[in-house]
Amino acid sequence: MYQKNKFDLPFCGLSMRLFPTGNQSPKYEYSGEASKVKFTCSITKRKYSLSQVNDWFLTPEVQKYSKAGYVMKYMTKTQEMNNPPKYAKSNLEQIICLVMVKPYVPQPNVDGMKPISQSMPPHVQQFAPDHAQPVEKMSDMDDEIPF
Repeated sequence: MYQKNKFDLPFCGLSMRLFPTGNQSPKYEYSGEASKVKFTCSITKRKYSLSQVNDWFLTPEVQKYSKAGYVMKYMTKTQEMNNPPKYAKSNLEQIICLVMVKPYVPQPNVDGMKPISQSMPPHVQQFAPDHAQPVEKMSDMDDEIPF
């Protein structure tokens, strides 16, 4: 049976759409006017400006995620517009998101296999014995060179 835990909450984030400029990289490919383009909360659907992101984070809906151990990450994606404007320079848009995600927790080893650092013996520096002498003639060597 499926057990619910503290990380079983729906998606929570702020997202903003940027529109194509018609330029190619290294110029800016997407832009949005800061006074017009707002972040939209995925839970409450309220709009927030850049200066109000802290207010969004302090809302009870988002604090529920923070208290459950979620962390905030910046994420971005490029997608096709659903209804592109008539004179749009492209049918793509850039979505910038501030997303509350589960923290990274390293998973235990699969099938009980050890990591290489545990399965291989540590490297030991090897030195020549005290009575060793350097080879002066190639004919003195015991082994044939395999060619």
